[in-house]
Amino acid sequence: MEVRLDKNTLPKDGQDVKFQTVIDEDYGTWQEGIYNAKYESIYVSKSEIYDMWGDVVRWEPLSS
Repeated sequence: MEVRLDKNTLPKDGQDVKFQTVIDEDYGTWQEGIYNAKYESIYVSKSEIYDMWGDVVRWEPLSS
């Protein structure tokens, strides 16, 4: 069975978000980053990137 993201539930391009990976979920921690819609990934830094398809288990918008 193939699982697909519902693109309507993804953050907006450039949106600041907090998110969890599987490891974060185990420890109850959250990370913060910026969503890049073109690559469907959250960028924490240039070298730290998390894919919405395989790395991120949940996300929430950050309040401005």
